[in-house]
Amino acid sequence: MKHLLFSLLMTFAIAFTNAPITTFAQDYTIMNLPEGAEARFGKSWAGEMKYSPDGTKLAVASGIGVWLYETQRGKELRLYTGHTGSVGCVAFSPDGKTIASGSRDGSTHIWNANTGIPIAIMAGNSGKVSSVAFSPDGKILASGSGEGVIQLWNTDTGAPMESLTGHTKLVKSIAFSPDSKTLVSGGWDETLRLWDAKTGAHLKTFSGHTDWIRSVAFSSDGKTIASGSDDRTIRLWNADTGAQIKTLKAHESDVFSVAFSSDGKTLASGGDDKMIRMWNVNTGTNIKTLSGHKRFVFSIAFSPDGKTLASGSRDGTIRFWNTNTDELLNTITDRTDPIRSIAFGPDGNTIASGTLKSIKLWNANTGANTMTLSGFTDYVYTVAFSSDGRTLASGSDDDIKLWNTNTGELLNILTGHKYWVRSVAYSPDGDTIASGSWDDTVCLWNANTGELLNTLIGPPHDVSTVAFSPDGKTLANGSKHAVILWNVDTAEQIQVLSGHTDLVNSVVFKPDGNTFASTSRDNTVRLWNISTGAHIHTFSGHTGEVYGVVFSPDGGTLASGSDDGTVLLWGIP
Repeated sequence: MKHLLFSLLMTFAIAFTNAPITTFAQDYTIMNLPEGAEARFGKSWAGEMKYSPDGTKLAVASGIGVWLYETQRGKELRLYTGHTGSVGCVAFSPDGKTIASGSRDGSTHIWNANTGIPIAIMAGNSGKVSSVAFSPDGKILASGSGEGVIQLWNTDTGAPMESLTGHTKLVKSIAFSPDSKTLVSGGWDETLRLWDAKTGAHLKTFSGHTDWIRSVAFSSDGKTIASGSDDRTIRLWNADTGAQIKTLKAHESDVFSVAFSSDGKTLASGGDDKMIRMWNVNTGTNIKTLSGHKRFVFSIAFSPDGKTLASGSRDGTIRFWNTNTDELLNTITDRTDPIRSIAFGPDGNTIASGTLKSIKLWNANTGANTMTLSGFTDYVYTVAFSSDGRTLASGSDDDIKLWNTNTGELLNILTGHKYWVRSVAYSPDGDTIASGSWDDTVCLWNANTGELLNTLIGPPHDVSTVAFSPDGKTLANGSKHAVILWNVDTAEQIQVLSGHTDLVNSVVFKPDGNTFASTSRDNTVRLWNISTGAHIHTFSGHTGEVYGVVFSPDGGTLASGSDDGTVLLWGIP
């Protein structure tokens, strides 16, 4: 078990050893685990980030909850969990004692920042909660929703106050003025709106952007509002008159985040072009550019003293920069892209993981990334090793690619499916490959020649996964809400197993052949008896749909990889 834990930990390259920084800190792999889970590897993607008022902590929204980091060394302090969906927005109260988070599950949580205990759960928003902000006096919490409504909450009682309506689409960002009297909101209807925070009255509408508004911010003196948009511009507005002061252009793509320094003289922005840009607010000049991220910069935040800038990117890192020297001070490198597929090599020494546009091969004993296979245009939804481990089959677009695992050479491309190939599997004897596609078919191929042998057509629903039983006599495929079992020799259906409430993403047999597991968009993993079709157990705990799943060689542990960016280990009952 210890070897498996280490292997998976290193395999996904998403964890590192952390010495505790307080008597309450613990290894992040066991923080707030779902019931039944034994470990978690990966911290999910990084969403919105906010510094604590004293600058010593950084709260980071993620697919599984809110992570709290110590900023000096980048070590994790806590994980706040309780949302049933991914968390996209976060905010510290002005006194630093509480943290607010908003989720796709439609709720807003307020947490005790020191203990991680939820103080209040507000569920008044319609649709997902896409933005949260405390008023500077700490009396009001605002939450914006996917339905375009902003809800104001009394932070002492948790009671709803005013509901602000006017936006016609999702409200992506909210910011209060320094005196707490007004708040500005920006959304996907391409407008900014200014509101009276006490009465909820709509004061002004700022128009000018020509695409979604991703981020808004007030300057420290309350006189200027900044907004960043998918139209590739940052605009500065007079907060009193609503007049546009300047348009800042330098980003080559969408602008995802804007933030003022504490003195109001500098504005930072992060965007889809992977760059962080610093601007002189008075002149509108792009005074410096910080580069290093390999994918888009999703969120940025100044430390309260203005000396450090934190940036979060979909490249899996959170970086801390010295704003005076531009020096990179620290990097947290444990963030992950969604993992779509995982597979052990037959000798247990190699693991393949499929993600966006690539496959990575890992040494399961050392954690070293031994090879990266590219040439895909989308996520790699499925990977499977041949019985001798020399060939890897993958499905991504509408074909199956066969790779030499020693050299990385592309050996063959099997064509015939008309839509995405979501799953591939080798028969135990290595002679046959099964593939399942969203064209509603399962195809059987000669693994040596690539010849199409047979096509299985079942219920007219997307075929998302295929798997052979250890004896090779049964083939299972996942579809919408169901798992279908087939007799491989006769190509006849044996039975249809129902229970999942959404698409079944993956099926894998236990080594003894008596049990198999299935994963689904419904965020669960289910165990089934292959002989009777009886449902044995359901594992719940992921906050995103579950894609990859694999049994340990002894069948005692199940690992599941999810869209929430984590891998959970489960003990088999």
